[in-house]
Amino acid sequence: MKTYERILERVPKILERLSVKAASGVPIIVEGKKDASALMRLGIAGEFIKVKEGGKVLEDRLDAIRCREIVILVDFDEHGTEIAKEITRILEYCDCRPDSTIWRDLRALVRKDIKDVEGLPSYLESLKKKMEG
Repeated sequence: MKTYERILERVPKILERLSVKAASGVPIIVEGKKDASALMRLGIAGEFIKVKEGGKVLEDRLDAIRCREIVILVDFDEHGTEIAKEITRILEYCDCRPDSTIWRDLRALVRKDIKDVEGLPSYLESLKKKMEG
């Protein structure tokens, strides 16, 4: 199986897991509004918490979401990895349950090709075109 076939097989399954969590009320932490928009284009509907939202400090926004599971879905590059570590630290301190499994699963499949969440829709489209051609 070619790499892009494997990606096209696995990524929708991962996104379905994310969609189920979001539909059940689990918020998703993303870096910015373009990431949230990209996930919505992929059919993910739910509450998005943006790391790069002006005005409030991240800790203040996360502190308001006490004792809930939260999915971390930041960019797939080195900077995203650092942000994920910092968010996990903050959430654990606030007695929240951070879940980065979806991020790790996606990152393992796509990080060689794209660096951010906002690139997922166009990336998947280009892979579908390769499959057709």
